[in-house]
Amino acid sequence: MRRGGAAIVYSDECLRIVDTNVTCSRAADIVLVLDQSTSIVVGDPNYDNWYVQILGFAQRVAGAFPIDRNLTQVGLLKFNEEVEVVFHLDTYGDRASLLSAINRVDINGGETNIAAALRTARTVMFNESNGARPGVPKILILVTDGTANTEESNTLPEADLAKAANIKIYTVGVTHEVDEDQLKVIASSPDYFFFASNFTQLNGILQVVVENSCKEAATLPTTTTTTTPSTTTSTTTTTTPSTSTTTPMTTTTATTTPIATTITTTTPATTTTVEETTIRKP
Repeated sequence: MRRGGAAIVYSDECLRIVDTNVTCSRAADIVLVLDQSTSIVVGDPNYDNWYVQILGFAQRVAGAFPIDRNLTQVGLLKFNEEVEVVFHLDTYGDRASLLSAINRVDINGGETNIAAALRTARTVMFNESNGARPGVPKILILVTDGTANTEESNTLPEADLAKAANIKIYTVGVTHEVDEDQLKVIASSPDYFFFASNFTQLNGILQVVVENSCKEAATLPTTTTTTTPSTTTSTTTTTTPSTSTTTPMTTTTATTTPIATTITTTTPATTTTVEETTIRKP
């Protein structure tokens, strides 16, 4: 949260992160859409709901995918009554840099404009000029703790436009202040809506969010490498002498080396390992 132009950040707090390592080599463009409205930190003087819970959730989701220019890219925007693009899909090409960037995102407070967030994700974040890749699945994960109270009438139409653009929408509602019915309709299907009764329960729905997102991602094609050695032909010439005529006889021996084929297949694994690490915010 910024007050008087200064960013309030932790100096001694530890941010505990559970890294979910889903070992599936799949490709996707994922945009995290985070509600930064004032209600998130009301009655929360240390802003744990934002810095620990919401940012921790965003890091765990992003960290569950193989971050690479040719695999999964992650972009992030935050919204109140307006929208702020924090970084685009092509900004970070490795996991460490991406998680560090998420950890530095501040909260500004304000109202809740879900329509503007969906519109910006569709027209800006998933634009090829900002790193979106043609033919790669587009996944949007929206986290909010309330209901749309700005541009409310445009919320569902913007969701429909995003779906028409082949964007898969997941919605995560936190606390009973959310409009569950609305978030189910915004989502690409009702089972793409997830609910956490409070901010500390976000970690409880992490795995199902990751698993569903991973299913929407594209499995990389099988890579086949074929090595074909050259065919070697040797020629032997035998000369048989005669009293009157010398007739050369030619014997040809052909040796062919069989083709060696190496097939490398990348198969998504279904197992998940969970490792807990601790990051101390500066």
